[in-house]
Amino acid sequence: MGTNRKEQVNSPLELMSLLNNTAPNRVFIAILFGCLAGICYALVIPIILLSLQQTESRFLAAEEEVNYWLFGVFEVSTPKLALFFFSVCVGIMIFRTVSRTLLARVTIDASTQLRKRIYQHVLSLPIQELERLGPSRLVTAVNKDVSEVTNGAAVLPGLAANFSTLIGLLLYLIYLDFNIFVFVVAAILFGAVTYRLPLIFGQRLLVRARNKFDELQEGVRSLIYGAKELKLNQNRKTSFLSEGLHSVEKSYSSAQKNGLTMIIFGETYGDLISFFAIGGVAFILANYYALSQQNLLGVVIVLIYIMGPIAVFMSSINPLMRAKIATRKLQSLLNDMPVEKQFNITSVEECQQIQLEALQYSYINVHDMSEVFEVGPINLELKRGEVVFLTGGNGSGKTTLGKLISLLYLPNKGTIKFNNEVVTEENRDSLRQNISSIFSDFYLFKKLYGFSGSWMDAVTLAHIKELGLEGKVDVKDNVFSNTCLSDGQRKRLALIVSYLEDRSICIFDEWAADQDPGYKEFFYMEILPKLKRMNKFVIVISHDDRYFDSADKIIKMENGLITEIRSNNHQAISAGDTLTESKCVAAG
Repeated sequence: MGTNRKEQVNSPLELMSLLNNTAPNRVFIAILFGCLAGICYALVIPIILLSLQQTESRFLAAEEEVNYWLFGVFEVSTPKLALFFFSVCVGIMIFRTVSRTLLARVTIDASTQLRKRIYQHVLSLPIQELERLGPSRLVTAVNKDVSEVTNGAAVLPGLAANFSTLIGLLLYLIYLDFNIFVFVVAAILFGAVTYRLPLIFGQRLLVRARNKFDELQEGVRSLIYGAKELKLNQNRKTSFLSEGLHSVEKSYSSAQKNGLTMIIFGETYGDLISFFAIGGVAFILANYYALSQQNLLGVVIVLIYIMGPIAVFMSSINPLMRAKIATRKLQSLLNDMPVEKQFNITSVEECQQIQLEALQYSYINVHDMSEVFEVGPINLELKRGEVVFLTGGNGSGKTTLGKLISLLYLPNKGTIKFNNEVVTEENRDSLRQNISSIFSDFYLFKKLYGFSGSWMDAVTLAHIKELGLEGKVDVKDNVFSNTCLSDGQRKRLALIVSYLEDRSICIFDEWAADQDPGYKEFFYMEILPKLKRMNKFVIVISHDDRYFDSADKIIKMENGLITEIRSNNHQAISAGDTLTESKCVAAG
């Protein structure tokens, strides 16, 4: 039925690949320029020390220099060294600006592409899987996790620049005194190992907080969409507020606070590593090694300067850890999204009949994989130009059968045929283009996507007037002025969209349930006959037995099976021909 496409983005290397896959050349230039900026940073300290010591640079020719007067006001000593220092500063500004700008742009592009991949995953996801996942995880993934992942990925190239600075400064330490270099490296390694301990505990707490955030999202969704039910039951409202929101908020904030506390402690400890090294050099090593004042000053300045790159490494830990957590959540989400195979949409022959043969569909309990409810087996034949009512109590399987006919649900067993052609993965998307549906949980887009033409607004306005929505909603440039209407009015707008789509198969799930008596009668006595005259398949899920005479065929369902078929043998409205009776057998 589909494939399970996995996105591997759960390690620093793979985080980096997000940027490389987006713009490899720009990422390479950004890293290169970042490293050049780091080298320039590392040169600043030796240049300053050379200037303070009034010694000759190893990189300049040994000769006496005459002081230079800048603008006739400022006297500049060792002008060649000053020019070199100024050039290095300009290089830092250029290299760093280019590197950070490129990375910022690539990060934005990577974030956009990652969201687009999720969009495509959602569109390729079978409807039943989308309903199982629910909106909370998907919304959090798009709005939060993607940003965390790309922010973490953006940190990695910057680390390369600071690493080059650190290496340059350590090389200068070797030049000053090898023993000091060994001590500093040992201190940095010891600090790098020990500061990981609080970070490990902090990461575990942040993982717990991230899981609680998903629960919180679901609670907020329940708060908004369940407001009516909560207002009508004080006990439910109090219990929900306490258990569904406040308790989760408390757990989330507690894990977040404790996790951040551990990480901040680790980062602060990491920031002090250089100071510990300075103290060790000044108070201990100076007593064991013969260090000149100039070399000791140079070592101290280098160690202070090393704090910059080390601080960057420390501050990068938090976004990298958040990115790691987010990638795991995204990986888990993508693994839970088995996508349908995608094929090109091709034109298909106008459907004249639909056949369901031994069709079965089961709802599965995801925890123990047991069947919760089963529809079928069902054998059914529908003819074009007839109005078919699906009736039965709540939970009888009417809507599920409607979603199977509309090819939104994929059957577990049996086959669906359009014009004796079996529905397969290859032709399913093409056949769906003949179907229009308004289910009870429909979504109304504010814009008429997929429609074009200057005549669209006029045609839409005519339908708006016909359905009594004039003055409540307008349309301009294929955009509805207002969709915040009553449920019945929104269904009328959805019906207008169905009119405009002009598909050969129309499915209505309890469309008239939210209409006032006038429009309910209008639907059954005017709209359905109109669609019949247009020679469409019309499938109506309904409880309105008062209007059952509007149907050519009435199919009653109970417990997932068709238990009764009743035919209204009246003349076809369009041409007076007697409709061929649908064949329907409930097996089992």
